[in-house]
Amino acid sequence: MSAATSATIMLVHGACHANWCWDRVVPLLQQAGHRIVTPDLPGRGDRGKPDWRWTLKAYADAIIEDARQTGGPVIVVGHSMGGPVISAAAESAPDLFDRLVYVSACLPSNGDSLASIAAMDKDSDLEGASSVAWLKGVVTINPDRLKPVYYGDCSDADLDWVRPRLVPESLRPSIIKVRLGDNFQSVPRSYIRCTQDRGLSIQMQDRLIERQPCQHVATLEASHSPFLSMPDPFVKALLSVI
Repeated sequence: MSAATSATIMLVHGACHANWCWDRVVPLLQQAGHRIVTPDLPGRGDRGKPDWRWTLKAYADAIIEDARQTGGPVIVVGHSMGGPVISAAAESAPDLFDRLVYVSACLPSNGDSLASIAAMDKDSDLEGASSVAWLKGVVTINPDRLKPVYYGDCSDADLDWVRPRLVPESLRPSIIKVRLGDNFQSVPRSYIRCTQDRGLSIQMQDRLIERQPCQHVATLEASHSPFLSMPDPFVKALLSVI
């Protein structure tokens, strides 16, 4: 895409977050001439409370609904858990998506789940990073692991802004296997690697890209959350892969 081309870009957040996480990059993308959509996944905002009922299909269906409301195909960007979400949405409704962009995200192959990808990642610091309330069917990020695992290059002020905004996440989307076929494969893919990520290691990111090759790949010397730690380089990287 040329710098002069305007696109509709949908930004899909990861687990325990909501659309607020994109606040620093939205104005930069708008200044570049793009229309930006930042949906909340179910279980936050106007889409209900966080609990066990929400599934990966419910998340994908929400993205499909929002893409339809834009009036045309969108470039959809998924961060972290947003990777399986946008993949499932593309499998169900490929005509709604011009491109899938993964930002340090779980890029699944058919039959993967978020949990199975995490289990394969032997180089991350995920152990002890979250707690599961089994009776409630939700998972939460342990506060003392937030910075080292997910926000390593962010300031203390950034973390103070993030902590009160985090929500419990339904466990079900993480354990459900993603079923992907020709529809998913028909949508072009890009990936933004984050070399300092301790939630999804760079080794695992590269393995995912090897299994599901992407047309464009960009790299940031960033932790798991470059939209907060380095919004300008993040936007530059994003625009380079769409």
